[in-house]
Amino acid sequence: MNHQELDNLQTALNNALNSLRVAMDGSMLPPLSSQYGVDMHPLDGLDEPTPVGVYEARRAALACVAELKNLLQHPFEKAADSTFAMYDVATLQVFVEHGIVDRMAKEPSGVSVKTLQSELNLDSHKLTTILRHLSTCGWIRETQDGIFAMNRSSRVLLQGQRGRALISVPGNMRIAEALPQWLTHPDSRFSQSPDHTAFQLANNTTKPFFEWVKEDRNYLGRFAACVEALGEYVTPGILSDYPWETCLESTVVDCGGGKGSLAISLANKFPALRLVVQERGEMVELAEANIKARLDTNSVPGRVVAEAHDLFSSQPRTGDNYTFMLRHVLHNWPEAQAVSILEKLAAAAGPKSKILIIERISGHYPDTRAQLEHKPANTTDTIASASLITEQAILNSSSRMPQALALHLLCILNCHERTLDQWRTIISRAGLVVTGLYKLRAYVSIMECRVSHT
Repeated sequence: MNHQELDNLQTALNNALNSLRVAMDGSMLPPLSSQYGVDMHPLDGLDEPTPVGVYEARRAALACVAELKNLLQHPFEKAADSTFAMYDVATLQVFVEHGIVDRMAKEPSGVSVKTLQSELNLDSHKLTTILRHLSTCGWIRETQDGIFAMNRSSRVLLQGQRGRALISVPGNMRIAEALPQWLTHPDSRFSQSPDHTAFQLANNTTKPFFEWVKEDRNYLGRFAACVEALGEYVTPGILSDYPWETCLESTVVDCGGGKGSLAISLANKFPALRLVVQERGEMVELAEANIKARLDTNSVPGRVVAEAHDLFSSQPRTGDNYTFMLRHVLHNWPEAQAVSILEKLAAAAGPKSKILIIERISGHYPDTRAQLEHKPANTTDTIASASLITEQAILNSSSRMPQALALHLLCILNCHERTLDQWRTIISRAGLVVTGLYKLRAYVSIMECRVSHT
């Protein structure tokens, strides 16, 4: 009997795991452990990029696991998983907001639900069901009946960790619940406006998201921390997989640069770079404080500065002395506004200026050297897949997190993910041309652009 799909997946998974072992040994990385490893593994950090071979092999192995689950799981179970998926979020919020994860960190061998009831004033019977759900999700482990301990994954939820910032933004389930109503609402059914979103239905407001959050400082702080965490997750790939040495003769302008986290990381890794963080007026003070706190103390004063600027106003920094950078900015806007933002940069850029668009590119795009309009030598080669599984399967499995993020941004801002062709249309309309495409060890890529002279 021919079990071709099962056999192919088994072969692909074995190949990927073998490649992972070789790559980890070559990088002198210790073995992985999940349930019984309570310390962070070097691969869990967000400050250094994953070694190339490890990145590709792990990506391929996870794709195989996802495809195996799709092949083997009963469809009714799959429907049940999705139906009750909201409890994945709810139990994590209980775990974090009620201090359970922080309490477990003090007792690595495990803590009983009776102890948690006594110390945190929470019902042990309810906690048992909640914690067992988290255990099946791989966040913790039940060492004995009613005794639960942290594992490696749950460390990302501790106070000060970036995973905690993601789970700490309130109201996301309410927004998701409004999605079906939003799709058929008479005011928003075919609207592309940020004034007509699921977020507004969920919060019973007519204000666009960014106007609404200004009035809730607690929500704004949590949302800003979440955005910063998502940005820092892709930062190691940005720093390592683009030739920043080609920008040393110019000043890099981080347009819409938030609190300046990416600019600070660039300055700390490349001491010869000069950077400007441009943001809305109310953000400049936060950016300046962040620069003061996190910039290398040996840096020359003034190497990273923050200034107020509106993306839709004329760019004050003009000429070949500037490289303009937009990370996670254009995806917030419909096509017309995205074109307008880029037009302002095209008008300010000199013939040698580069405009770097750092965004997720959905769908397929070239696997090796991208043959673009100009200077294909500027593009990078990607590493061949570590297994026999198709690139489409790898894309599907590795895009769940960014795809969920794209769906959330659609619901709060009415913005859309874009394919390479769609990005190139916007870039072309703004009078720019793509001169390089850089795949990163991250879910985003860098589209390097210049002013078109045709």
